[in-house]
Amino acid sequence: MARFSTLRSYREVGAQGIFWLGYFLFEWLNTGAYQDNFQQSLCFITLNLPLLIVAGYWHLLVTVRHFLLSGRMPGFWLSLIGGLLVFGLLRRAVNYTWFYPVYYPNGLLKSYWYWPKILAESMQLHLVVALFVTVNLVRHALHQQQLSETYRREKLSAEYRLLQSQVQPHFLFNTLNNLISVSLHQPAQMPHLLQRLAGLLSYQLHESHRSTVSITKELAYLTDYISLEQIRYGNRLDVQTNFSELTNLTNLLIPPMLLLPFVENAFKHGAAQTEDACWIQLHLFQSGDRLVYSVENSVPDGIIYPSTTGLGLTNLKKRLDILFPGNYELVTLPEDGQFLAVLKFNVN
Repeated sequence: MARFSTLRSYREVGAQGIFWLGYFLFEWLNTGAYQDNFQQSLCFITLNLPLLIVAGYWHLLVTVRHFLLSGRMPGFWLSLIGGLLVFGLLRRAVNYTWFYPVYYPNGLLKSYWYWPKILAESMQLHLVVALFVTVNLVRHALHQQQLSETYRREKLSAEYRLLQSQVQPHFLFNTLNNLISVSLHQPAQMPHLLQRLAGLLSYQLHESHRSTVSITKELAYLTDYISLEQIRYGNRLDVQTNFSELTNLTNLLIPPMLLLPFVENAFKHGAAQTEDACWIQLHLFQSGDRLVYSVENSVPDGIIYPSTTGLGLTNLKKRLDILFPGNYELVTLPEDGQFLAVLKFNVN
């Protein structure tokens, strides 16, 4: 941090040095060309530049940063008016003492305390000072904006990693419940179920931490999860999937474990609530730059679908707000005997 602060200080000093060098060259060459006397122009800018620099840093560090930006308005006005007066008198003294006797003797015809000339000298000096302060304030504002944007991105990234990490224990909780049920009612299915579970955990271990994964890997994960659940429910559950057209698009990338919450929700609030026949339908297709994903499931008669969607979909919505801010559609439609959820989002 100290190294970064030192580097930034060097850059700031360098930028300010370039400003003063640029002003020196501009004033010398421009005035010299206009008056056709580069020696006189060089003398004038050499005498006045140190005072300009002092005035510039006084108003930048004291008038603006110390008083104005901290809201100390009485101090700001005192520093501003005092600077106009003091630096105007000093510039008048510099020119009256060293420049006028050599290059402009007629300037000595007026007394040193000739106020119109003092005010004119002050205004000329402070026009340059105002430009110097403005440039530095703009640079400071841009730097603060950059820091704010960096902080916002880091905050969103940390929040997303937290949300992403919550998917795994939520998934394990649901899967362990399935293991208990199957072990009690269908113990012969346990080896096959554990094999499926090992594949799902391998995916979570090696892929879920990535920012994006291939759609083919995500669909394979989703298929394994559905197969695992079907072992529990047997023939009474009819699952129809329609995403075969995307299974070969290895270059299509999406955030990992983005499709799972809808399916978990369909099993939890549909098939798990009845001993009768039930169904789930999944559709996933690409429409232009968007993926359209829908999951529809049967709901037993007399069962009211919960008004809250639970941790899975709540977590999903927060992830979507970070991944696709204002650029996705998430719709849930509870109806008599069925429930439909539709998600649309952009893909790479």
